[in-house]
Amino acid sequence: MAILYVAGQRPGVGSTSVVAALATVWKKAGQRVAVVKPATLHADGDAAFYAKTFGSPSDASAVVAEHDQDELVEEARKRVDALAADHDMVIIEGLPLFDADGYAVAAAPALAEHLGARVLGVVPYDRSLNATDAAKWHDTYASLLSGVVINRRTQYGQHDASTRLAPAFEDAGVSVYGILPEDRRLLAPTVGQVATLLSGTFYAGASGQHDLIESFLIGGLITEWGGNYFGRHPNQAVIVRGGRTDIQMSALNFPLKCLLLTGCDTPPQYVYQRANDLDVPLVTSNHDTPAATALLERLEAQVTIDHPDKIERVAEMVSDAVDLLAISESAGLRSD
Repeated sequence: MAILYVAGQRPGVGSTSVVAALATVWKKAGQRVAVVKPATLHADGDAAFYAKTFGSPSDASAVVAEHDQDELVEEARKRVDALAADHDMVIIEGLPLFDADGYAVAAAPALAEHLGARVLGVVPYDRSLNATDAAKWHDTYASLLSGVVINRRTQYGQHDASTRLAPAFEDAGVSVYGILPEDRRLLAPTVGQVATLLSGTFYAGASGQHDLIESFLIGGLITEWGGNYFGRHPNQAVIVRGGRTDIQMSALNFPLKCLLLTGCDTPPQYVYQRANDLDVPLVTSNHDTPAATALLERLEAQVTIDHPDKIERVAEMVSDAVDLLAISESAGLRSD
């Protein structure tokens, strides 16, 4: 059995997405893959997500702050051992290299060593990263370190990531298995999450509440043809003040994931009928437009990878941009 320990440089850098992608790709290739998160810095829903998506053990994740380090690693060992006989690969979402305040997580290397795992780091792209950051990975995990994946490379960071950052890590003795770009879909909330956040009411299209919203557009005073304005982005939601029936009807002439009316309890009858005919989610909120847009800034903390379209997308990205064979061979996964 191969054991791969995936660790983020810090919390929130996309290690859960990378784990989900690797598990998805290898499962499709016919490997028997288990996913487990035996430890975490703070309670989260990752263990439940892995259980639902990959049939992983549904045990609650252990919270480091509440456990002695020896107890923590022993409990993790039991969970991994329980999966050994029935799986070719166990992917562990491990503890991050540093916590949110930048302090090293002492239990992280101890956990990986105790499990006998090879470590794959997830490094968030940043122009300030250099060989010093690579050395931190090398010094922490030494021979356990397989390499890293650079994640969330910005649109304009492609040249820097490939010609400066990746070579700097390689020169420091840390293999770079791939560079993953930012992707709007992975950051997208669902229609239902938006409606809940804004205390909204569905008047039409409730069946679309699980659809992803990749762009928000405010329908205000515009001086161009509606098609130029409302037809620019796929998977978009349009936010319009409740009294602007003209703008609402114009927006409904183009593909929408949601039409959100602000500052009102009920939609205009014409708008309701049109949205209902098109089965477009129509949501009203008592918040005015400035308040609604301010609340939407809170969505980032609520958005996770837990959506079939997101898992499929990140699996495609990893298949295209990451050297999966090198990672699997490093972890000891047999490809016969």
